[in-house]
Amino acid sequence: MVYKHGVYGEQIPFTGTLSTKTLGTIPVYIGTAPIQQINTLGSPDFDYSELINTPILISSLADAKAKIGYSDSWDKYTLGEVIKAHFDNGVSSIGPIVVVNMASPDLKEATDTTQSITLSGVSGNKVGYIKDCLASIEDVAITAETELAEGDYKLEYDGEWIKVVITKQGFTEATAEAIYKRIDVSDTALTVSVFEKALSAIDLSESLLGVIPNIIVAPGYSEKPAYHEKMISKALSKISQKWFAICVSDISSDIDGNSVSKAISLKTTNDYTSKLDKVCWPMIKYGGYLYHLSTIAALTMQQQDTIADGVPYISPSNKSINATSTVLKDGKAITFDELTANSLNKVGITTVNMVRGSLRLWGSHMANYNHGTIDDILPEDRSDSSVRMMHYLLNTLQYDYLDSIDKPLSRRDIDSIKASIQQWLNGLVNEGKLLYGTINFVEVSNSTEDMVNGDFTFDVATTTTPIAKALTFRVQYSTEGLAALTGGEE
Repeated sequence: MVYKHGVYGEQIPFTGTLSTKTLGTIPVYIGTAPIQQINTLGSPDFDYSELINTPILISSLADAKAKIGYSDSWDKYTLGEVIKAHFDNGVSSIGPIVVVNMASPDLKEATDTTQSITLSGVSGNKVGYIKDCLASIEDVAITAETELAEGDYKLEYDGEWIKVVITKQGFTEATAEAIYKRIDVSDTALTVSVFEKALSAIDLSESLLGVIPNIIVAPGYSEKPAYHEKMISKALSKISQKWFAICVSDISSDIDGNSVSKAISLKTTNDYTSKLDKVCWPMIKYGGYLYHLSTIAALTMQQQDTIADGVPYISPSNKSINATSTVLKDGKAITFDELTANSLNKVGITTVNMVRGSLRLWGSHMANYNHGTIDDILPEDRSDSSVRMMHYLLNTLQYDYLDSIDKPLSRRDIDSIKASIQQWLNGLVNEGKLLYGTINFVEVSNSTEDMVNGDFTFDVATTTTPIAKALTFRVQYSTEGLAALTGGEE
């Protein structure tokens, strides 16, 4: 230890996670995770029930691995994409997030799978790996030419693979076979009904985790119309039938949606038109991985809202994202210019645009937007930030004034509530997060019968701060400057 005498300073690099408040922007992701990895040593009596259709709070990569496992096989375990994007993106982490896993090690494919294992090491400690992320450790049997009993080998997870250690003395073979049933994560097992049950589990977030999610995302599932319909239904009914939330969804970028025109057509055909839905297309590539744009959009919202102290008045549009290219589902690059990106925006599709050498999220509308029918869209429903600000006001008022319920409400109490809320609204206006906000308690909204029953209504009027969707600078030639050539001489 170095001897010190005096005052010293040392800067410690940031290694934590940017976090949000309890009522801040917290996305909830529905998908699949390799929860079998949590049963590290393969206990046959391991209870997975608390890891399935239950909201789980994740705040870091290590936290995710400890609670739900991790796999790079995102086509099978969709929550891996989410964990990577939020907590292992190589730039800065952002969280927390809530996840609901649908995959169950009890749901297995009907037929056995056999995999050859290459072994290394010495007799009594021959080591190999089952390299199949769908293998469930409780269901593995190891065989070889030399007879092996259960006590002759050990199984444990090492990352996403199952490590096999053959401990039998005198065993010298270079290979063995693993026989097992794979976990079924297909739509046959994880049906729309299973998905709907996972969505219902979001309602438990407040009671189990102490947080209230307000963005519902399901990369890999939201592009399927039947699953997407359930997401929108959940947002419309609200979380716990109380808390307002939006969805962030994808339009498929497979063969049915592998062009701009096809994406626009799919949006209409599949009825992706809700004001509570931010629809995205196509996918992006970063660090060798393919990400659904819905994941990136939700992450960007959380980043921007955290910077703005949890107030969602800034659109995620025109914000830089971690992406090196735009791609289709098969990984093939697809490139288009701003004019084409705007053709997607004008029908309510959020996409990506190259700006000053970097890719940015591009599109500030919700799925209800269509430039051709803009007069039919309410002012507060024309931009993502406006929709989300209205939700923010409603959720905050419900959260902050719950303690007033079942208490006496005198005129002084009414005035106190009004003064408190008006002060809050004034603060938002002063910070530019609203243009206008006022609260009233008036007779027309509070009948005698309502007040006798204990039902009181406060009216809040507000103007959300509009986004600068377009700036036009008009430049006109003038002859006024020619006078400088003559110097004013006659």
